[in-house]
Amino acid sequence: MTTPSSTGAERSHTSRLLGLALRHRAAVAGAFLAMLIHGATEAAPILLAKVFVDQVLMGAVAADATTSWLDALFRDLGTTMAGIPGCADLDPRMHIAMAVAGVMLLAAVVGALADYVNEFMARLLAALVLRDLKVELMSRVVRMPISYFNQHRLGDLISRFNNDTQTAYFTITVFLSELLMQPIVIVAAAIAAASISWQLFVGSLLFVPCVVLPLRRLGRKAQKKSHSTLTSLADIMQAVNQILTGVRVVKAFRMEEKELADYREAHQVWLKRQLSLARTLAMARGTVALVNGTLLAVILFAGSWLVVNGQFGLTAGAFMAFLLALISFYRPVKRLSSAFNTWKTSLAAAERVFEVMDLPVEAEDPKDAREIGRVRESLEFRAVEFRYPGTDTEPVLRSVSFRINAGEKVALVGPSGAGKSTIADLILRFHEPSGGVILIDGIPLPEVTRNSLRARIAVVSQHPFLFNATIRDNIAYGAPNATQEDVERAARAAFIHEDIVAMPEGYATLVGERGARLSGGQLQRLTIARAILKDASLLILDEATSSLDTRSERAVQDALDNLLKGRTALIIAHRLSTITAADRILVLDSGRIVQQGTHAELAERSGLYRELHKL
Repeated sequence: MTTPSSTGAERSHTSRLLGLALRHRAAVAGAFLAMLIHGATEAAPILLAKVFVDQVLMGAVAADATTSWLDALFRDLGTTMAGIPGCADLDPRMHIAMAVAGVMLLAAVVGALADYVNEFMARLLAALVLRDLKVELMSRVVRMPISYFNQHRLGDLISRFNNDTQTAYFTITVFLSELLMQPIVIVAAAIAAASISWQLFVGSLLFVPCVVLPLRRLGRKAQKKSHSTLTSLADIMQAVNQILTGVRVVKAFRMEEKELADYREAHQVWLKRQLSLARTLAMARGTVALVNGTLLAVILFAGSWLVVNGQFGLTAGAFMAFLLALISFYRPVKRLSSAFNTWKTSLAAAERVFEVMDLPVEAEDPKDAREIGRVRESLEFRAVEFRYPGTDTEPVLRSVSFRINAGEKVALVGPSGAGKSTIADLILRFHEPSGGVILIDGIPLPEVTRNSLRARIAVVSQHPFLFNATIRDNIAYGAPNATQEDVERAARAAFIHEDIVAMPEGYATLVGERGARLSGGQLQRLTIARAILKDASLLILDEATSSLDTRSERAVQDALDNLLKGRTALIIAHRLSTITAADRILVLDSGRIVQQGTHAELAERSGLYRELHKL
């Protein structure tokens, strides 16, 4: 049974998708007008069949043979046709036949044009909605807090971008080309049928519940099964993402067969759910076919009895026209049932898309938020605490307080899980503190615009990320107005220029997926060049040399020395040899600062730093 909430959700998803379509009102108006014209032309052959049978085949052409306005109209048209040269010698019934054929041909041409316009407009609108939906989804995703990406699978998100938005695309196509079009055709046929014999028409309405009730129940089942099928597709996308991004590890540990088996199993689950959905859709189609066939048989017998016995003034032509109207019901009802199920399954995809679009994004900056320039005084933590939102776990940071003066290089060390990277995330406002306050030049970070804050910070991490673009584009990322001279100057300062010009395509060289065509040292130096070009006054170096060999580390360290000149820096490190020259070292353990001082001071003093130094 459909709950009010689920029905309300369906209406909400549909209205949101149609809201995107209504942005393009001209196309919607064109599609709707084409529907009305097409529906009217569908009724023409039904009504003309009565005229053809009664006045042409049965020969009822006398002026007093019928009082039908349609018969009278075509008698007059037949008289007009008789006046055309070459037609006067034809049987009068052929004059009417020519008029009927001409009108039917005209209706077919107009109907075909209207059908073309409707189909084109429906697909145009669907494509426009798909574009708008994907752009709005991406605009939402890029504004989500980092915590979302830490808690959700990348493959599932990619699936919502690709599979779910593409499936939701059919909601608009189906709605315009089928769910609106076919009822218009059905109404046109119903009006024609009722005008021919209202008694037979009322009798045929008794079969409507036999179609509507099963379709509603099966539609709900199809929507639920479609949702589970899309979830299976997300699992498959996640498996693909993990295999392709971790292919080196897969091969190194000889796990190809294991990953392939897991991938095959994910597809097997998808197949079972897809077959279950297919059975539900097939049952809906079979139900419509059964009801229509039964109705046709009943009406055929009842109508024949009425004609033979002269009941209700039903003529052979009228009954033939009514049968045509009944048969014409079958095609739109069949298409409508199929469209209804497609609409239901599409709504399941729309629901998954809107689930992401309705998630909270990063809070907007207050209206009175301030723009800041280069760091001139300090970066300060005052009794900062942090606990991941929505969890009951122990705090990651506990009353952390320290100050980094402008131009100072402060190192942050401690065992894994101590909270070092969390401090870096809080500075970038990827998370907000659970308690305490962070200030930059005496201004609390919530009072600073995110854009101006992040514009003043450059990050170099132990896992450098490059886009699959040219070397120049990667260095200039974040500085789109940089000239070639600016890019080369930054590359020289990062000691990577000579490596670049030695490549066949120089700065136009594509780095490959995640920089696969470059060595670890080259990757790191490119990210340093990017940071140098950004010219940020505050640097966060997160284990920047931890994964390099000695030779690469030396080259990267030289580049870092250039980067650090005249800048304020927070340096996160496990390898203490890389931070001996820091102005000050903060030792973090279990979310608390337990020691601070210079390398020489801490190495002499008993405590965690000396233990780490000995290790």
